[in-house]
Amino acid sequence: MEFIKLIYSNRSYCYKDASSIPMNILGRFLYSDIGCGEGEFFKSWALANKDDPASKFTYHIGANATLLEEEDDGYIYLYDTTERFSEKTWKQYLKISRHQFVHLIDEWREKVCKAKPKEVMIKYENDQFIIETKD
Repeated sequence: MEFIKLIYSNRSYCYKDASSIPMNILGRFLYSDIGCGEGEFFKSWALANKDDPASKFTYHIGANATLLEEEDDGYIYLYDTTERFSEKTWKQYLKISRHQFVHLIDEWREKVCKAKPKEVMIKYENDQFIIETKD
């Protein structure tokens, strides 16, 4: 089982522990790039037809802590772009299906942003991302 654990401190979430660099990347994306305000933008990006000339979205999008790429295989790849960036971390990434990506953003909004739990654990098990919270 892969995981990332976040804690609520000073009105925001921050890193506590992770099982791997890819899970850390996911956590940084959620607590730093999405927070509790940018989820709809990233959902729109994921669901957009990027081949449509009228689309404002491209296959790559950069945020504060992550770079997201959508590939032809139906997956989204998240890369770390923070000051800790190195060749080692660039080779590690989180791969997530478009469906799971959108579902995770919705769950983040419902379980984390609305409820503000003291601890958040995101698990990756059996090809599913699950958010668990504790007060």
